[in-house]
Amino acid sequence: MFAVIYIPDFSLQAALRLEPALGQQPTALIDPTIPRSPVIQLTRAARKHAVTEGLTPTQARARCPQLIIRTRSAAMEKTAANALLQCAYDFSPEIEATADGIVTLDLKGFRSLPLQPYAQSMVEQARRLHLAAQVGVAGNPLLALYAARQARPVLVVADVPGDNRSSALAFLAALPIEAIEPSPETFRVLKQWGIHTLGSFVALGEEALTERLGMEGRLLFDRATVRNPRPLRLVRPEERFEEAMEFEHEIETAEPLLEVLRRFVEQIAVRMALGGKVAETLVLRLRFSDGPDYQHVFQVPEPTSNHQTLFRMLHTHLERFKSEHTIIGVRLSGQPCLGRRRQFGLFGAALRDPNHFSETLARLSALVGTGRVGKPAVKATHRPDTFEMQPVDFDRPAEAPPAVSGAPGSSNGQPRSPTGLPLRRFRPPLVAEVDLAGGRPSRFRAPNCSGMIRAVRGPWRSSGDWWDQQSWSRDEWDVQTTDGGLYRLFEQDRRWFVDGIYD
Repeated sequence: MFAVIYIPDFSLQAALRLEPALGQQPTALIDPTIPRSPVIQLTRAARKHAVTEGLTPTQARARCPQLIIRTRSAAMEKTAANALLQCAYDFSPEIEATADGIVTLDLKGFRSLPLQPYAQSMVEQARRLHLAAQVGVAGNPLLALYAARQARPVLVVADVPGDNRSSALAFLAALPIEAIEPSPETFRVLKQWGIHTLGSFVALGEEALTERLGMEGRLLFDRATVRNPRPLRLVRPEERFEEAMEFEHEIETAEPLLEVLRRFVEQIAVRMALGGKVAETLVLRLRFSDGPDYQHVFQVPEPTSNHQTLFRMLHTHLERFKSEHTIIGVRLSGQPCLGRRRQFGLFGAALRDPNHFSETLARLSALVGTGRVGKPAVKATHRPDTFEMQPVDFDRPAEAPPAVSGAPGSSNGQPRSPTGLPLRRFRPPLVAEVDLAGGRPSRFRAPNCSGMIRAVRGPWRSSGDWWDQQSWSRDEWDVQTTDGGLYRLFEQDRRWFVDGIYD
């Protein structure tokens, strides 16, 4: 058995796939590559207003003032064709890209399945991709194509004992002569003969048709009798999940762009879910009316096919995005990978939702500035309080804290005594006024602490980056006041500070 998924008016559906509401309105499609750009396809709502193919946009709008005109897009048709292949591949591993908007599936091994519900599920799956499909099922690829073109939206043509469905011969005999696509000259001849259906055409006989119509008559007879089955030219859909749109009017604000991106993300998520994939990376490209294109790569912390999670990443980024030029085109692509499964421990401290955590970090970064949110890491220098912010690596396991001597897992198993008094540091250090006697501190005054100095230890001098413009040097002193307080003072850039107090 074979099935054919047929998309009527494929170019128009591809152009309206991301604007499904326009499918219910008077809408027409034009092809700018054709001289004078006539209407080539249109919706049923447009036909009700007497709009037909071949009219110019001006003529069409004269008949229907509310008619919406859309331009044919090769990029959107390619995306829709790949989405259709991915949809078909979800039902059979052996598929053929027969023509634009037509995919043939080999259903061998599916005879035990109820064909009508199975074909109906194909229609529902295509609807999720905003494609209105018709599905025909038959024992021959060409017969299945005929059935798909007549389906509303599903038609099964099979000769099964005891089955009430239409037989292949009865179905073929009732088809109009246009189904076998004769040339215009041959079609006029057949009309003059009074031939309107395939049944009357086949009744003339192969020899008579070949004698009167030549080789075309024989080819048409083969199509009418579907007696020569052909092997399928099998293909596999590309693992390319991309959506693109060219705007007819330039975009200046973020709201319409976000609405388009929401539809993009929903479609990419649905297409990935068909193949059991999740999004690992998103790439956003914006095309401007002037200036170079903009591109940004989003690394998904926890690969997912949840469209709401993916859209929040785009929304957070575009909230702080600014451009001097208007946007005329957008493209969003997703790099797929297989879903990951994690087993959390009973007392594990791993992030339950890395995507939500990443979104929170992005919002904080938008508030406080780029490079100010992340994980602090000590830099390779002796300069106190010098660190840098590093991005959070979700895939890198957390480092275990160093073993404390005397704790389980320590090397000697013996408790380690403290090496000094703990210093409670002031952050930031307190600006102080210091009196010197013989080059050593004798008295200091600072907010919330001051006093005469009774004992002094130091200075402990440190410096670094002497080869750079940001060179530094620092002298530290430990002092004891007359009331017994222990403090650390330091001098840097000819200024004195109270670094902290010893407990």
